[in-house]
Amino acid sequence: MRVKYFTDVFYPTILPDDPATKARALMRDLGLRMIPVIDVSSRLCGIIRRENILLITSTRSNALAKNIMDNPILSFKPGEDALNAFKVMIELDEWYAPVVNDTKGKFIGVLSLDSLLKYLIKSNHEVLDISVSQVMNRDVEYVYPEDLISKLWRKMTQLRFSGFPVVKDKNLVVVGVITQHDLLKKGYTRVELESQSGPKRGPRVREAMTTPPITVGPDTKLREAVLKMVKSNIGRLPVVDEKLRLVGIMDRSDVCKAFLNIELR
Repeated sequence: MRVKYFTDVFYPTILPDDPATKARALMRDLGLRMIPVIDVSSRLCGIIRRENILLITSTRSNALAKNIMDNPILSFKPGEDALNAFKVMIELDEWYAPVVNDTKGKFIGVLSLDSLLKYLIKSNHEVLDISVSQVMNRDVEYVYPEDLISKLWRKMTQLRFSGFPVVKDKNLVVVGVITQHDLLKKGYTRVELESQSGPKRGPRVREAMTTPPITVGPDTKLREAVLKMVKSNIGRLPVVDEKLRLVGIMDRSDVCKAFLNIELR
């Protein structure tokens, strides 16, 4: 299978001179995690991630896309082997990568782990028959509803995680999920994210988290879990026991790793 088979050719893009606020609106409204920046000739100039947007100091900033974009860590050609491409993406923890042509770097679309999950469902791949417990991570990072948003942001940047389960009390009962997308929807900017305000003044996780959380159990089949991820456009699922206590977490890359282990064995 080739990269072109999985490429989303309708993925949204912006121009270098478009305002950064346009990228913010697209990410907020469409749930995008990355936006390619292309010029009028459709040549790839760079990419904008959620982190780039959240570090802008104001929602009314005059910054342009070209001022905040980064060079992509990865890009692929349409004719490259798709399984190898997904393997590299997982190794580098890059869930999205631009696809460009072989000559002038013309942007064609985006390769994503999302597209692989959709393929697994469409093809009814055998990996979907295994249980969540076989792929989930048991060493889970989490936050509390009362944590300051500034503390959450530090944890996101230090661990390079884009979201966490939100738990209450010592039993780790899952009450919500907080992600970068939630921060974008609340309109937070660098000022709120890096504020060291006193405990009574800073925004808290409870004000931005998504509730009720979408969860799965350890015995849930990957088929059901992946359907939830694709349908709700979410990157991770807290794994809970019968009392909603946190016992693990599963993300897109965990499913894709399991698929590759079967295909490349």
